[in-house]
Amino acid sequence: MSIWLKSNAIGEDFVSKPNLKTIEEKLKKGEMFSLTDAQYTKKTGLALPKEKNYLLKHSALARLCKKYGYSLSLIEKQVEFKKEA
Repeated sequence: MSIWLKSNAIGEDFVSKPNLKTIEEKLKKGEMFSLTDAQYTKKTGLALPKEKNYLLKHSALARLCKKYGYSLSLIEKQVEFKKEA
């Protein structure tokens, strides 16, 4: 697992960044694909961002996708409750 660390200008705080190498390889090839939360975590070393808007528009993943002409969409978990007869 690789995690990139970037310090701020003062050098006091560290921000973890996902390792997007394997995802970038797929994007370079023009492949369409999807990942579960667990698959993303395994490939990048970090969990998906929790905030939907940030994930789709401002995250490192969103910026990388835009660079290669991809768009992101999020298919959230859905639980359906049906009453049994």
